[in-house]
Amino acid sequence: MREAMDRRQGRAHMEAVWRERANRLSQRPVLAGAGQNAFPVIILGIGKERYGIDLPDVAEVLAPIRATPVPGAALMFAGVVNVHGEIRPVIDLRCLLGIETVPDGGLARVVLLRKEGREMGLQIDSVEQVRWIDAGDLQPTGNGAGGSHFIKGSTTDLVMLLNTEALFTKIYTGETT
Repeated sequence: MREAMDRRQGRAHMEAVWRERANRLSQRPVLAGAGQNAFPVIILGIGKERYGIDLPDVAEVLAPIRATPVPGAALMFAGVVNVHGEIRPVIDLRCLLGIETVPDGGLARVVLLRKEGREMGLQIDSVEQVRWIDAGDLQPTGNGAGGSHFIKGSTTDLVMLLNTEALFTKIYTGETT
């Protein structure tokens, strides 16, 4: 009888902890330096370069995984991965952006993007942080060689913001915008 009472008290205590934690997590934090025109991005590392992706376009960051190669696919495709029972294409961002590739064939970090019901993965080296970028701090880039049409702009500290719409257009239609 005493054990049952102790379990109920322990369960009540844990439920109180979970409620408090859920309440705390549901509160939108006030971030220093995040102005009215700021938007959240996830910062990714590819080699020595850093790229940002609009956070609302990120569905999930997968644990390190090996993409299954697809015979006859374009070089920019790292392969496909199974995500919750669905097969998704994975793009080798190094290849797409013209960054020197380092063949290792091992596990890679994959960021799953979702936009208008479509999903695809980006193979990257690392996920660094989530940060806010003020729209006024973003410098536009020209449409030129080296995959720059996939870049919306860059910040003063050289984080290049990826154009996810251009990535999806390239993957699903084969066109570049």
